[in-house]
This record gives sequence, structure tokens and C-alpha cells, in this order.
Amino acid sequence: MIEGTSDREAGRPERAGPDDMAPGGPRAKARGCLCSVLANAAYRSGTVEDPCVDPRCPMHAAPDGG
Repeated sequence: MIEGTSDREAGRPERAGPDDMAPGGPRAKARGCLCSVLANAAYRSGTVEDPCVDPRCPMHAAPDGG
């Protein structure tokens, strides 16, 4: 299999796979993450930079609620 070498792919920062602790990811959900799986699909795939964090999430929400 040949790896992609286009400029677009070469410039994209590497992200961990979908099993990382990203908001809404499977491992994060297993540890109590309340962030939306669907809202964060684009974040986990690397197409958006900012995750959608549920303010109630004990893992990803800011301690001050904001």
C-alpha cells in the first residue's frame, strides 16, 4: 500500500487514531466522557481543530465551568 504524499496530507498534523482520549472518543467515553461522539467526529478525523466539549464532561470541561 502506498502512503498519501499530497501537499494537503503532508501538511496535516498527525493525530492519534479514533481510540485516543479525544472528546467523544471510545476510550474517553469508557472513562466517563460526556462529550458528543457525533459532534466530535470531525475533530477526531482531523478536519477541525477545536473539539465540541460538553460543559458537564468531567474529563474535558474546564474546572471553572467555562
